[in-house]
Amino acid sequence: MVQAASAFTALRKFHAKDHLTLLTTASYQEMAIKMGYFDEIRLDDRFKLFQLSKLLGFRKYLKGQSFQKIYDLQNVDRTKLYSYLAENKSEWISPSKKDCALHPQERFKRLFSFFGIPFEAQLDLKHLAEPNDFHLSAPYVLLVPGASLVHGGRKRWPEEKYAELALFLLQKGIQPVLIGGPSDNFEVIKNKVPQVIDLCSKTTFYQIIGLAQKALCAIGNDTGPTLLAASGDCKTLTFYSDCNPPNLGGARGVGHIGLYKPNLKDLHTSTVIKTLEEFLPL
Repeated sequence: MVQAASAFTALRKFHAKDHLTLLTTASYQEMAIKMGYFDEIRLDDRFKLFQLSKLLGFRKYLKGQSFQKIYDLQNVDRTKLYSYLAENKSEWISPSKKDCALHPQERFKRLFSFFGIPFEAQLDLKHLAEPNDFHLSAPYVLLVPGASLVHGGRKRWPEEKYAELALFLLQKGIQPVLIGGPSDNFEVIKNKVPQVIDLCSKTTFYQIIGLAQKALCAIGNDTGPTLLAASGDCKTLTFYSDCNPPNLGGARGVGHIGLYKPNLKDLHTSTVIKTLEEFLPL
């Protein structure tokens, strides 16, 4: 959703006088409303193929709305099904299978250039930033040690190494701040570095953006909160492994750098610190 913000911006500008509808899931409805790019938001309940009544209902919706254009930004199996349900009643615009293997920003750029749609690969959600009452004193750095466990945790730099990095930051007079969701405990980090400020499950998406705007930088795995920080114009250092190489994800552009190791266990803290010292005025 954060990566697609650049695509949403481009489509809103290009279709300034048109009625723009977004199809998304309920978990992103609030964010989509706050973004302010859309005239209407339709919720996708991601029905199963055996749920015939829902399938037929969605087919009726697609045909009944008479959309002139449908932009499929993903071109995955589910959206391919939706294109069949639309029965060619709308112009279906989607990236090629080959382009789906590109970084999202590169994919959007190639897709839109074909249709003459101006596009800038910027993650800019600063207008969504919300205030908070955490009373953090600068300088501070956001640490994002969490990430999806789908790949057996291989998207995560080890907690022990985050703890070593946190100690280094404290020695430099910089406050480390943990950002994560309800299932993120990071007990290893908190036990080894009790001075760390733990804001896991205490922030909204929009408060993360607000915190990022005043942070020295955000350091973390390739995951949502790191991208949210980047969208708040915060510098980011992102870690990548063989299951999520940098050519497929993460923030891009000035102020956003990455470190890659096939296995993140092999990424030494000293390498991260050296990169950080070159990246920031510590």
